[in-house]
Amino acid sequence: LNPAIVSRLLLEAAICYEQDFAQIQKGVYGEPWDMTPTHRQSSPQNVLTQTNRFVRDAIGVLARRSRAEPKDQKIDFSLATDKTSTLTEYPDYYENAFHYQKNGWMSQESADVYEVSTETLFVGRQDAMQRTSLPALMERAKEVREDASRTEPMKVLEIACGTGRFMTFARDNLPLDTEYTALDLSPYYLDVARDNDAYWRTTRERSSKKSIAPAKVMQAAAENLPFEDDTFDAVVCIYLFHELPQSVREQVASEMARVVRPNGGAVILTDSIQEGDRPILDTGLRRFGNMNEPHYVNYIQDDLPQHFERAGLSCQTKTLRSTTKSLSFQKN
Repeated sequence: LNPAIVSRLLLEAAICYEQDFAQIQKGVYGEPWDMTPTHRQSSPQNVLTQTNRFVRDAIGVLARRSRAEPKDQKIDFSLATDKTSTLTEYPDYYENAFHYQKNGWMSQESADVYEVSTETLFVGRQDAMQRTSLPALMERAKEVREDASRTEPMKVLEIACGTGRFMTFARDNLPLDTEYTALDLSPYYLDVARDNDAYWRTTRERSSKKSIAPAKVMQAAAENLPFEDDTFDAVVCIYLFHELPQSVREQVASEMARVVRPNGGAVILTDSIQEGDRPILDTGLRRFGNMNEPHYVNYIQDDLPQHFERAGLSCQTKTLRSTTKSLSFQKN
């Protein structure tokens, strides 16, 4: 390994942690709930299991990336029949085996190893980068709480929730009666999300002495949300847009704007930085497209705010943390 590259990666991680901790110190959001020594992820058995899964997955990913054959780049849906799907068909873009994962997002192996593989890929920065979504979400929660005319709980929608890891961080900071809905296309990832939500609830109920309703976890496409207009107080989407064709990004932005409530509803988009966000990284940024990310180069050149402004939203904040940025918008 190049010592200069290793040093830069470690410095990136350190700065990322420092920025995350600064928000915690300011009281913007709380300490990560999973940092306790009794959390299941800290058990020796879990460490060994995840290490074994990661090594096997990494070997497969490197082999498929080296071959880069058509069979390595596409999902074989005939292999994904061990989970019940509520969809009759999947979008064309979803046939891509992103990151050269085994059968893309449509396999149990991929879902089981996703969290440890992404944390390894980003040298432990993944969770801290995702938490850039929290400040705008917590600000919206404050507005809802201070609305004297409000009689119902806050309603939050997370699009492309994956394994539900961010969902647990969000729910741990939001009022415990928040009605949280999380959707994804992969039935495998949704099962992991349900498990993560159940474990978080068990842990939080023990400390809060309160009963907490489970999140509503469901299968659906982001560009065709199965909800009425003006349903949610906040809509969050993390690490999805770079995997979408530009035309679908426009559709998803429109759908997010449609289902969020007016008079202050928040839409939060968190994803990879783009060209110009950190110019020193622009040259290397395109290399991520080599991880079987066919829409990534277009993504880093896309005018993201434009999609949301066309849908009637106004830009609010932009936050950078390492190689992730979070944009927030408001529906007036």
